[in-house]
Amino acid sequence: MDAKPLSIGKILSERQRFVVPIYQRTYAWNKRELEPLFDQIEGKSDELLSTGKVAFSHYMGALLLIPDADPVFGRIQAFNVVDGQQRLTTFHLCFAALRDVATDYGFHDVARQLSDLVLHSDGTPMQDPSTERYKLEPTTYDRAMFRDLVNLGWRAIAKKYPDAFYKNGKIHPTAPEPLWAYWYFWTEAEQYITEGQKLPAHADYDQAVLRKRLVALSTVLFEHFRLIVITLAADDDAQVIFETLNSGGKPLAAMDLVRNDVFHRANRRNEDQAALLDQHWSEFEQPFWKQEQTQGRIKKPRIDFFLGHVLAAEQGKVVALGELFSEYKAFVAKRGFADTAAELSALTAHAPTYRLLVEPTGTSALARLSRRLNTFDVSTAFPLVLVIAASDATDAVKDRLYDVVASYVIRRALCYLTPKNYNNIFVEVAAQLTATGVSEASFLAYFEGKAGSDTSRFPTDADLESAILLRPQYGWIPQNRLRLILEELEFAARDRFNINGSLQEGLSIEHIMPQSWMASWPLQSGAIAPADLMTGVDAELRAEIDRRTAVIHTLPNLTLLTPPANSQVGNSGFAGKKTRLADSLLKTNIAIASEPDWHEEAMRRRAMSIAALGVRLWPSPDRSGAMPDDGSV
Repeated sequence: MDAKPLSIGKILSERQRFVVPIYQRTYAWNKRELEPLFDQIEGKSDELLSTGKVAFSHYMGALLLIPDADPVFGRIQAFNVVDGQQRLTTFHLCFAALRDVATDYGFHDVARQLSDLVLHSDGTPMQDPSTERYKLEPTTYDRAMFRDLVNLGWRAIAKKYPDAFYKNGKIHPTAPEPLWAYWYFWTEAEQYITEGQKLPAHADYDQAVLRKRLVALSTVLFEHFRLIVITLAADDDAQVIFETLNSGGKPLAAMDLVRNDVFHRANRRNEDQAALLDQHWSEFEQPFWKQEQTQGRIKKPRIDFFLGHVLAAEQGKVVALGELFSEYKAFVAKRGFADTAAELSALTAHAPTYRLLVEPTGTSALARLSRRLNTFDVSTAFPLVLVIAASDATDAVKDRLYDVVASYVIRRALCYLTPKNYNNIFVEVAAQLTATGVSEASFLAYFEGKAGSDTSRFPTDADLESAILLRPQYGWIPQNRLRLILEELEFAARDRFNINGSLQEGLSIEHIMPQSWMASWPLQSGAIAPADLMTGVDAELRAEIDRRTAVIHTLPNLTLLTPPANSQVGNSGFAGKKTRLADSLLKTNIAIASEPDWHEEAMRRRAMSIAALGVRLWPSPDRSGAMPDDGSV
């Protein structure tokens, strides 16, 4: 038996074939397996493009092979795939998709290189080219479709398998798994290489950028994804080895590997392992850390996510969740801790803050931030929060920074600005604060350099006011997040003369002027709009209707009511809604009910009031770090 780690490129560049035995199951990977794989490919491509190198290769498990027969002159050597055929098939489909993207965008030299990874070229000596040209021969059931996927282009495939696609060109979820996987990689690769370029035709794209990003995807998949290739001899028992590799044992979490490594090193140093366990590691043996969590598309024990966030906070860089153990070993080697106790203290020091981030309790500024981040699903901010919490800044400075971090997330959501780059932004801010001091001035200095970039800038007060006045939010922001925004506006509107307390659970979002307003809500001119908003509408009436439809989903036209009250008022006119709004005891609703009528001008007045609250509630970073004058936020 021979075992060695090899890159996917090395495996597929050789003059050899892989035959999946008939008894193996058909290809079965779907979105659950493919999404995290492409996330890894994309993440390493970003790393390669930004730094020129990839720090760690990604191991995808084992590939167990046994020769099909003794080598024969002129015939390509074949190996039966005892284990790992799902991974091997997936990589073939990915390279085939990348090849076809390259062809579609005119990068024919790249396409030829990628083609050589799935097909032997015509000049390769073969006894039976009809079979031997394919580097992978799947099971009988998958074989015909697989050959189509590596022989035909994207459009020819869609034409040959019309039942697998909707009329709009999107693939049907019931499409065969190999076809679905190929389509997934094709669309994800195209989206990756064209990111940020929204031009109407291929010829208008920046071809150099497209090529660079496509080559990055191909390079990381070729060079930095690896398998442990185990090649058996004729006298090896393939089934016994297969059962050993797939014994059904629970896979080790990254933190399990860290624990084994930590105590192994402690033993070599003759350190007191019992004391290390009792004084440091015992924290991580509690059930809280073993609960499974999902972040984005990744599901892991909570302790693994904790390790990733701590490493990002300590180093000020994005950490690959797929290589946590390698990342940790590199971190320890670079930091050079005096002893194992100091090493473990670097982890346990962050545990109380992380607990509060995951399960917020109380009314502290950190707990308030935790609820906001959890509602907006922005765990990528955790490394920055860990840096702030662990610093020697005053509590007032920390509290102000917690509010500014939340403000950044909420303002960007209201302004329609993407959260896609948050993983990079928050670790960069963490690195800035670590280098220059944890202060609002340091925080502001980072964003002053991002003012011109919509992917990272901190929205100004004017941006926030414009978003509140003009941008539809209902249907854009998920309802649980929109509910939090409305709840916070309610609390910010209160003063010492109002009832102080929490809001009733389960309040629902209510359109003050309903979405179906035509029957009971005359236009501001007094005209009644037709039910279809079309019949008999002249230019003047059209302009008035358009002004109204533009504000229906904006924040000033939204409020909170109990579900029964929401259901009762329905689409009734404003006079019928006033009583329920006033009875709700919410200060914002009482103010709305005090309006003589509810129309575009009333919404504008409320928008200005909300904007003034919002600027204080979700503050901009300030060099002075001063708190709002009234201390209400």
